[in-house]
Amino acid sequence: MKYLKNIGISLLSLFILFILFELGFRVIEKLGSSNNPNQIWAIYDPDLGYRSRPNFADFNGDGLRDDPIDSIKTRFRLLLLGDSVPFYGDNINDTYVGRLETRLNSEPQLVSVEVINAGIKGYTNYQELLYLKKYGLKFQPDLVGVSFVLNDCHKFLHQFEVKDGKIVGDTYHFTEDAVQTVKSPLYQIARKSHFLVWMRRKLSVFEKIVEFKTGGGFTFDYRPDFKTAWDDQSWIDIEEQMTEMVSLGKQNGFKVFLVVFPFGEQLRKDYLEKDFNYVTKPQQKLKSICDRLDIPCLDLFDQLDRKEHLLDDEIHLTKEGRELASKKIAEFLENHDLIPRN
Repeated sequence: MKYLKNIGISLLSLFILFILFELGFRVIEKLGSSNNPNQIWAIYDPDLGYRSRPNFADFNGDGLRDDPIDSIKTRFRLLLLGDSVPFYGDNINDTYVGRLETRLNSEPQLVSVEVINAGIKGYTNYQELLYLKKYGLKFQPDLVGVSFVLNDCHKFLHQFEVKDGKIVGDTYHFTEDAVQTVKSPLYQIARKSHFLVWMRRKLSVFEKIVEFKTGGGFTFDYRPDFKTAWDDQSWIDIEEQMTEMVSLGKQNGFKVFLVVFPFGEQLRKDYLEKDFNYVTKPQQKLKSICDRLDIPCLDLFDQLDRKEHLLDDEIHLTKEGRELASKKIAEFLENHDLIPRN
């Protein structure tokens, strides 16, 4: 009886401690959020949900993390669509897109190339297509590249809180549609806690819990950002989007190519040994789509090393990863004659 009483006291103490942590995190987040909308990196867009704020930090006047873009095109122009993977880097030239431009222009046999980095944090393939139609076509691209990450299969993955046509706060969160793709009661409860969300981001605690819960299953099946890449319906939508992008290219005089970045969890040896076909299902789906639409496709699955080329979040590239990606993409573009020669 005393033993049960001690367990009860311990559980109650843990519960009270959790409540205190939760309240503390909510207060800190409230105090830390910006009340000045001009200090937020994103602005509201009625079609896209949000887009990057022009002239914020090192963004140019078009809201892109790139040098200013001349209204008059003087070089072969490559527009690179994507999410935070092409966006990330220590500076503009350190992104893999910036490195790609430097590399392409170091090749004397190729014409001079301007590579425009239209990577916007949190975007999906659907938003990238919308961005191309609404803003990208004005750049008059000769070539459009899609930087495809496996969390790009949603319609909208992230959203800000919006009031009166303005973003409130300075962080976005998963959309309800994305959250509902994961049916796990554990996740649905945990996502409501600001403290547990922080633990997930900082300590990867939920991935460990999921591995325990699934008895050696695949963690990406329980992630709202990546789960849709293993759902067949998502690829029907992606094919429709890429079909429209190819059609836009024919109408506006540009070709389309696609680069596929793996999710780090896919590169786990134990996962690949357990069910290689299932783990690589998204890459197989994309290859089939690109083959049907005649889109040149570069799959970096076999090129990236999980420890050397990916950060701890298993998504973004290290400096070595950005350099390798730029090298492989440059070789791909040259080998497929997507960049004109002198």
